[in-house]
Amino acid sequence: MAAAPSLNSLPYEVRQTIYSLVARQTNSNDWRKGPISTIAHYATVSREWQEEFVEPISFKVIRVTPKRLKSFCQIVTSPRRRAIVQTICFHVSLDKYDPHLDGEQETWAERRRSTEILSTALGTFFRAMTQWQRSDTSPLGLDLHLLVDSPSDTSSLVGRNGGPLVTGRALTSYLKLDLEAVSLPHIDVFSGFRCTGRHLQPTSILAIVSRLQTLEYLDVELNHDSTRHRDVKQRNSFALGLQYSETIRVLSLRRPSPMLTPAHTPPRQPWSAFYAHMRAFGQQCESFEFDDCIDALQFFTPFLVGPGIAEPPKGQEVPFFSRLKRLNIRNSYMMKAPYLRVTNRVEALASVHNVLVAIGRATRRMPALLFARVCQYVLTDGQLEWFVLTYEYHAGKAVIRTKGFKPGKIMVSAWRDSAAEKGVKLIIHYEKDDLNVPEL
Repeated sequence: MAAAPSLNSLPYEVRQTIYSLVARQTNSNDWRKGPISTIAHYATVSREWQEEFVEPISFKVIRVTPKRLKSFCQIVTSPRRRAIVQTICFHVSLDKYDPHLDGEQETWAERRRSTEILSTALGTFFRAMTQWQRSDTSPLGLDLHLLVDSPSDTSSLVGRNGGPLVTGRALTSYLKLDLEAVSLPHIDVFSGFRCTGRHLQPTSILAIVSRLQTLEYLDVELNHDSTRHRDVKQRNSFALGLQYSETIRVLSLRRPSPMLTPAHTPPRQPWSAFYAHMRAFGQQCESFEFDDCIDALQFFTPFLVGPGIAEPPKGQEVPFFSRLKRLNIRNSYMMKAPYLRVTNRVEALASVHNVLVAIGRATRRMPALLFARVCQYVLTDGQLEWFVLTYEYHAGKAVIRTKGFKPGKIMVSAWRDSAAEKGVKLIIHYEKDDLNVPEL
């Protein structure tokens, strides 16, 4: 009787088909659930299975905790395994707390303890990562996902989407690094950095970013636009510090989870240091995304200068986004504190109109733009209205699609004039099913 064929004797395409069928049955990509034991079992089939199938799945996304850092360093030592790794999720777990403290902020002593845990963990992790060389990783580099939370942050309540809610303490207790005590070495293997979980102060984010020498992608939370001195100082420092991160090309900013305490309506400050620095940094980005953490109207105010709009101070020229290919903006009006930018629907619609006109004019200064999506949400009397404009450029044609409104004459002129100056034909589509949509 002839011997059974080995796995290596099968064509490469057949082996890959077998691997993909097995992988789909193991839920192998959900790192949040921890190591998937069923994948590890297949490593015992043969050395070929281990190297061709198991390790590319097991090491693609690695979840590391401070306690598992030593074993992580021992496991991922060979260049072959390091080249497989695409994302490292470093999960820092804070102290547990009793259920009766769910709705209370951390005390001074507890904040100090959280700072100590985070600072120590990051210092140890960064020192371990100095053993990696850029040549060890894939040409695209590594993504670093920093997740910081407490095991008690997950509430027993269930949200509208069916997932668990987080506690009030998790929403209101911010984190920071002890910048005087921790010393992070420079690392050149990470090209992407994302931070989730507890809100990390922007200046602490900058301290991390400043050590990632080849960072191209940044996805973090930014303090909401309140008038508290601490928030204003943090935002200004963050925006200024970004300008020294010359390698970042993709920036995604998110507001922290909704705060539970109200804040005053922020004043209009389109010419403030924060907006000046953010516009300056935006000019080096290829992709820029933000939500309520930045007011789009204030960011694009230079394109609305005219009657009723204050002239910019000297030194603040109209920005030119020469590299920008993708723009994604989401703002809300009259939702909940601290995002009460307007007092009624009329003011909200006027702001939405101005935002869409300003961005239309701004596209004249975005010669490389391929895609833009501008979403503006208005909540009045319990009813949510959304106004969405999508711009796509392909094969010498630019197409605009709007939803929730009919573009008015001024808005159409802004976008068409910008397209004409770039020698691009503009096509505009808007939904005509609902005759009650407003004209903006």
